[in-house]
Amino acid sequence: MRNRTVGINVRVTPAEKRRMASAAQRCGLTLSEYLRQRALGYTPQFHPPASLFSALEELDTLAGRLPPGDALPCRAATDQIRDALLPKE
Repeated sequence: MRNRTVGINVRVTPAEKRRMASAAQRCGLTLSEYLRQRALGYTPQFHPPASLFSALEELDTLAGRLPPGDALPCRAATDQIRDALLPKE
């Protein structure tokens, strides 16, 4: 059963709402959950969409069809994108 039974109303401009909704979507959260996390001091993290990883896989496939020396810059670029998007463990 849901514990959240109390609402909080906050007035924002349409532009502010669009920015908040966009930020929530990038984090894979509903607007309510995004705002709740922000209000409680958490910083939600951006989650790259699955389509980005599909595109990177396709680039890897295409690079595999190139001569080894020609594929190096392509593979380096996809690795750099992955490194920038994925958190270090």
